[in-house]
Amino acid sequence: MHVYALFLVFVFCTSCGQNQASVPKDTIKSEIKDIGPNIMARTIKKGRNGTMLIAGPNNASFGDVFRYDGKSFINLTRKLGQHRFLDVLEDRRGNTWFASTDSGVYYDDGKSVQHFTTTEGLANNRVTSIYEDKAGIIWFGTARGLSRYDGKSFRNFTSPNAPLFFKEAELNNDINTLIEDKTGKLWVGTRGDAFVYDGKKFTTLTNKGEPFLQVSAILEDSKGAIWLSGANGYKVGRTAGLWRYNGGTFTQVSYRGAYAIIQDKKGNIWTTGPVNPANPTVQAVSRYEAASLSIDKPTVTEIRSGRAFFGISEANDGSIWFGDATGVYRFDGKTITDFYNKGGQKKYSIDTKQSVVVWKGSMLLGGWDGSKFLGDGTTTGDVDLVKGDLLIENRQLVGGSVDVDMNTIENFDDQRSRNRVPPFFDVKKFPVSTFVITKVDTGNDGNTKVPTDGSIRVTTEGNIKVTGNLTMEGITKAVTFPAQMYFLDGMDGTVEMNGMLVVDRTDWGIDNGSEKHFYKSGNAILDDIRLFIKIVAKK
Repeated sequence: MHVYALFLVFVFCTSCGQNQASVPKDTIKSEIKDIGPNIMARTIKKGRNGTMLIAGPNNASFGDVFRYDGKSFINLTRKLGQHRFLDVLEDRRGNTWFASTDSGVYYDDGKSVQHFTTTEGLANNRVTSIYEDKAGIIWFGTARGLSRYDGKSFRNFTSPNAPLFFKEAELNNDINTLIEDKTGKLWVGTRGDAFVYDGKKFTTLTNKGEPFLQVSAILEDSKGAIWLSGANGYKVGRTAGLWRYNGGTFTQVSYRGAYAIIQDKKGNIWTTGPVNPANPTVQAVSRYEAASLSIDKPTVTEIRSGRAFFGISEANDGSIWFGDATGVYRFDGKTITDFYNKGGQKKYSIDTKQSVVVWKGSMLLGGWDGSKFLGDGTTTGDVDLVKGDLLIENRQLVGGSVDVDMNTIENFDDQRSRNRVPPFFDVKKFPVSTFVITKVDTGNDGNTKVPTDGSIRVTTEGNIKVTGNLTMEGITKAVTFPAQMYFLDGMDGTVEMNGMLVVDRTDWGIDNGSEKHFYKSGNAILDDIRLFIKIVAKK
C-alpha cells in the first residue's frame, strides 16, 4: 500500500502546478557571517530578550542547542553531555527545557539542571517536541504518546486515540508536533493519525471520513484558522500538502509539504519543506502572501530552495530565521545571511594549553620476584606543543602541522625532580621537532560518503588514518597513525583529535640503550615508543 501511495504521489504531483511567483534572483542578496553552528537546525524558536534558540543534531550520534544573542552563538547544552537534542523551549518564567531523543528532558532554571526520564514519570525517553499551554502546563511529545507536566508530576497519555488508518500503535503514539488553539483544545500531529484533545476525550482528526496522516506541523493563525501539513487518508497523491481548517471545512491550500509553519507580524504564512511530496530532496522556504490567504490557492513566494529545510521562526525585529541540514539563516526581506561558511578549507589554530603529547617507553625484559612479575619498567612523560594548525574542509581533516618543544620532555615517574631525558635527545642542537600532515584517510578507505540531504553526518564518524612527515634530531621520516576527530559544540569553532603513534626511535638516530645493543648493554630499552596525542584546535 505504501509503495502504491508513493507512486500516486509521483504521478499526480508531477503533473500539477500552482500559483507561485518566484522572487527574482537580483532582489535577494546573500552574505556569509562564518560564525554560526554547523548543525541540522530542526527547531528555531524565540528566546528571552530578543534572542533566538536553535536545536538540532550535529552528527549521527548527538546534537546541541544554541542561543544567538545578536553577536555570537552560545552552546546551552555542552555541559549536559552528548545527547541528540531536537527541541527547546523557554517557558514564561524564563526556564529552559531541552528535549532529546535518547535521554528524555533537561530543565534549567538558571541555578541547577534537572533531568526527567521514564524514572521520573516521563512517558518515553525519546522526546521530539515541547509545548507550554496557556495555563503554564508543559507538554512533551514522545515516542509513546503525550506527557503532561504540571511542575510536580507527570500525567501520561500513552494510547490517546483509536487509529483509523495506521493500525501500528507505535506510529499513532509517536508525536511529531502539538499546539493549543484559542479554545483550549490540543491539536496533535503524529507519525500515524492526527488527533484533537479537548481536555476530556481524544478525537481523530478527519476530513470526509478520512484521517490526516503523518502531520508534521500545525499552526493556528491570527484569525483562528488551523493550518497543518500532512495527507488526508490513503489518497496520498491528491491529498498530501498544506491544509487550512476554518472551523467547518478543510481546504487543501498547496501541494507543498511543510516541516514547520509560522505566521509573521504582517500576516504572511511561512513554511519549510518539500516543494513536491513525490520528491522530498527538493525543498524550499515558502511564503504565502497575506493578501491572498482568503482564496483557496494563495500566492506563494519561494524565498530559497535547496535539499532540506527544517525549523523556522520570526525574530522580534521581523526577520525570518530558518534552518537547513548544515546551519541556520536569517532573512531580513532583502538579504539572506548564512551563519556558517560551508565551502573551502578552514584553518584551526592549535590550543597549546589544552593539547599535549604523552610518550611511553618500556624495558626489553621485565623484572621478577620469584614467580611474581614486577613490571617492565614502563615510563611515561609529556612534551609541550609550541604551535600548530589543522586544516579542515567539509568537516574532514585535510592537512596541518605541529611544532613540539623538545626541551619540555619530562618523566612522570621521577617524582623528585621530573628530570628531562638528555640521553635520548640533543635538545640544544634540535630544540624543536615537527610533524606535517601529508595525507588523511577516512575509516572507509578514504571514500567519504556525503549524505544526499546535505547534512553533516558521515558514515564512519570520527575514524581517520593520518600520514605525515615527522622530523626529530634533524631526520625526517614518514609515519602513519590512527586517530579520531571530534567536532565539539557542533560549531565551526573547536575540533579535537585523539591519536596514537608508534615510532622506532632508532630510525631517528636515537639508539641510547637500544635493544639492538642488548648484548653490550645488558637489559635494554625497547626501540618502539608510543606517542599518545591529544590536539585541541580552534578556528
